[in-house]
Amino acid sequence: MIRSILIALVVGLLAPVAWTQVTPTKVIVYPLEAVIDSGTMTKSQFKKRYPGIDVTDFGLTDEGWYIRYSHHKLVYMFGPSDDLEYTRELKAVLEDIRLSAVLKEPKLSSSKIEIVEFKFSALADP
Repeated sequence: MIRSILIALVVGLLAPVAWTQVTPTKVIVYPLEAVIDSGTMTKSQFKKRYPGIDVTDFGLTDEGWYIRYSHHKLVYMFGPSDDLEYTRELKAVLEDIRLSAVLKEPKLSSSKIEIVEFKFSALADP
Protein backbone atom coordinates (compact mmCIF):
# COMPACT_ATOMS: atom_id res chain seq x y z
CA MET A 1 0.00 0.00 0.00
CA ILE A 2 2.73 2.47 0.99
CA ARG A 3 4.77 1.42 -2.04
CA SER A 4 1.88 2.21 -4.43
CA ILE A 5 1.39 5.59 -2.75
CA LEU A 6 5.10 6.37 -3.19
CA ILE A 7 4.98 5.34 -6.83
CA ALA A 8 1.91 7.55 -7.39
CA LEU A 9 3.71 10.48 -5.74
CA VAL A 10 6.86 10.02 -7.81
CA VAL A 11 4.88 9.72 -11.04
CA GLY A 12 2.84 12.78 -10.07
CA LEU A 13 6.00 14.77 -9.38
CA LEU A 14 7.84 13.63 -12.50
CA ALA A 15 4.95 14.04 -14.96
CA PRO A 16 5.26 17.85 -15.07
CA VAL A 17 9.03 17.52 -15.62
CA ALA A 18 8.45 15.15 -18.53
CA TRP A 19 5.86 17.52 -20.00
CA THR A 20 8.26 20.49 -19.82
CA GLN A 21 10.84 18.43 -21.69
CA VAL A 22 8.30 17.79 -24.44
CA THR A 23 7.31 21.46 -24.70
CA PRO A 24 10.53 23.47 -24.38
CA THR A 25 10.64 27.15 -23.55
CA LYS A 26 11.04 29.30 -26.64
CA VAL A 27 13.90 31.81 -26.30
CA ILE A 28 14.15 34.81 -28.64
CA VAL A 29 17.02 37.33 -28.52
CA TYR A 30 16.56 40.98 -29.46
CA PRO A 31 19.09 43.82 -29.44
CA LEU A 32 19.06 45.93 -26.29
CA GLU A 33 17.72 49.01 -28.11
CA ALA A 34 14.56 47.05 -28.96
CA VAL A 35 13.38 47.60 -25.37
CA ILE A 36 12.47 51.23 -26.06
CA ASP A 37 10.80 50.46 -29.39
CA SER A 38 8.77 47.66 -27.80
CA GLY A 39 6.76 50.30 -25.97
CA THR A 40 6.23 52.63 -28.92
CA MET A 41 5.71 50.38 -31.95
CA THR A 42 2.81 48.19 -32.92
CA LYS A 43 3.43 44.45 -32.81
CA SER A 44 3.78 44.25 -36.62
CA GLN A 45 6.14 47.24 -36.75
CA PHE A 46 8.27 45.71 -34.01
CA LYS A 47 8.43 42.30 -35.71
CA LYS A 48 9.38 43.92 -39.00
CA ARG A 49 12.19 45.95 -37.46
CA TYR A 50 13.32 43.29 -34.98
CA PRO A 51 12.67 39.77 -36.26
CA GLY A 52 14.66 38.36 -33.31
CA ILE A 53 16.93 35.35 -33.20
CA ASP A 54 15.44 32.08 -31.97
CA VAL A 55 18.11 30.49 -29.74
CA THR A 56 15.82 27.86 -28.25
CA ASP A 57 17.85 24.93 -29.58
CA PHE A 58 21.39 26.26 -29.21
CA GLY A 59 21.44 28.94 -26.47
CA LEU A 60 23.13 32.30 -26.21
CA THR A 61 26.32 32.94 -28.15
CA ASP A 62 27.33 36.41 -26.93
CA GLU A 63 28.57 37.21 -23.43
CA GLY A 64 27.23 40.16 -21.49
CA TRP A 65 24.25 41.47 -19.55
CA TYR A 66 20.76 40.66 -20.78
CA ILE A 67 17.31 41.77 -19.74
CA ARG A 68 15.17 38.64 -19.56
CA TYR A 69 11.39 38.88 -19.93
CA SER A 70 9.71 35.55 -19.24
CA HIS A 71 6.11 34.43 -19.33
CA HIS A 72 5.07 30.77 -19.32
CA LYS A 73 7.01 29.01 -22.11
CA LEU A 74 8.32 32.20 -23.74
CA VAL A 75 11.51 34.11 -22.96
CA TYR A 76 12.66 37.32 -24.61
CA MET A 77 16.31 38.24 -24.06
CA PHE A 78 17.34 41.84 -24.78
CA GLY A 79 21.09 42.28 -25.12
CA PRO A 80 23.92 41.74 -24.70
CA SER A 81 25.38 44.80 -23.03
CA ASP A 82 28.74 45.45 -21.39
CA ASP A 83 27.25 48.28 -19.32
CA LEU A 84 25.29 47.02 -16.31
CA GLU A 85 24.05 50.51 -15.34
CA TYR A 86 22.58 51.13 -18.81
CA THR A 87 21.01 47.66 -18.71
CA ARG A 88 19.39 48.58 -15.39
CA GLU A 89 17.98 51.77 -16.92
CA LEU A 90 16.46 49.82 -19.80
CA LYS A 91 15.09 47.23 -17.36
CA ALA A 92 13.16 50.05 -15.65
CA VAL A 93 11.78 51.10 -19.04
CA LEU A 94 10.71 47.52 -19.78
CA GLU A 95 9.10 47.23 -16.34
CA ASP A 96 6.97 50.29 -17.12
CA ILE A 97 5.98 48.77 -20.47
CA ARG A 98 5.14 45.49 -18.72
CA LEU A 99 2.98 47.29 -16.14
CA SER A 100 0.98 48.99 -18.91
CA ALA A 101 0.53 45.63 -20.64
CA VAL A 102 -0.60 43.95 -17.38
CA LEU A 103 -3.22 46.65 -16.83
CA LYS A 104 -4.63 45.90 -20.29
CA GLU A 105 -4.14 42.13 -20.09
CA PRO A 106 -4.10 40.86 -16.45
CA LYS A 107 -2.98 37.35 -17.44
CA LEU A 108 0.48 38.87 -18.07
CA SER A 109 0.84 39.55 -14.34
CA SER A 110 2.77 36.29 -13.91
CA SER A 111 5.49 37.54 -16.27
CA LYS A 112 8.93 38.44 -14.87
CA ILE A 113 11.71 40.81 -15.83
CA GLU A 114 15.26 40.14 -14.65
CA ILE A 115 18.81 41.12 -15.48
CA VAL A 116 21.07 38.15 -16.10
CA GLU A 117 24.71 37.84 -17.04
CA PHE A 118 25.88 35.28 -19.56
CA LYS A 119 29.52 34.20 -19.53
CA PHE A 120 31.18 31.25 -21.18
CA SER A 121 33.59 30.94 -18.25
CA ALA A 122 30.64 30.24 -15.94
CA LEU A 123 29.78 27.23 -18.10
CA ALA A 124 33.28 25.82 -17.73
CA ASP A 125 33.32 25.94 -13.91
CA PRO A 126 32.78 22.55 -12.27
